[in-house]
Amino acid sequence: MTTTMDIKEKWYEANLKTARESRKKWYKANESVGTTLPKEHWYETNKKATHTSKPWYEANLAGHLDAKKKWYEANLKVAVDSIREERTKWYEASKQPTDKTSQPWYEANTHFDPHMETKRKWYRANLEIARAAKQKWYEANQQVEKEARQPWYEANIYADPHMEQKKKWYKANLEIARTNMDNKKWYEANTHVDQYADAKQKWYRANLALTRKKAEKQKWYEANLEATREGQKKWYDSNK
Repeated sequence: MTTTMDIKEKWYEANLKTARESRKKWYKANESVGTTLPKEHWYETNKKATHTSKPWYEANLAGHLDAKKKWYEANLKVAVDSIREERTKWYEASKQPTDKTSQPWYEANTHFDPHMETKRKWYRANLEIARAAKQKWYEANQQVEKEARQPWYEANIYADPHMEQKKKWYKANLEIARTNMDNKKWYEANTHVDQYADAKQKWYRANLALTRKKAEKQKWYEANLEATREGQKKWYDSNK
């Protein structure tokens, strides 16, 4: 009786044989190609300095520079002439009065108003009413201030009826505070022996050693960074 394990084993052996044959063909094909490749490595080919007639950033400067300059000057002249012509037309059109209005806009409010005298009378009448109302309002507020017991700015001048009680409360609390300070002064509260002083000292020393080690690593990193930059600069100069 054929089990699932037997089927898997046969399938694995068949595929293993196929994989080995394909790898062998691939290896031989790449081996033949490898003989035609240059013997030096890719990173060695970039070490050779390239010789060009001009740098890449100057390659596009000379080709069409003259044509671009002529095109720019021609288009600039056309644009300037067009804008000047449009402005001239606009200025001349604005100088002429329009057919819809008999006078310019800045003269619209200077003509005689047939209702101007009526408006002036109405303004004067309302002005008198407004002045009379303000006078009554001012006098009414003055009367309220006279009838009041005292103005608002004098409210805090008079004696506080609870001032005596506040003084007694202040003195009582002051005595309690002085008694507590006599029992144990605040500046002597922190002079007791710290039971964790030894542990804190060890922790401080350990962190100090770690900080020094980090500082040494930082110096090493900066030194290697400088050496790396020098190497890159030499490589850059050789490729130029």
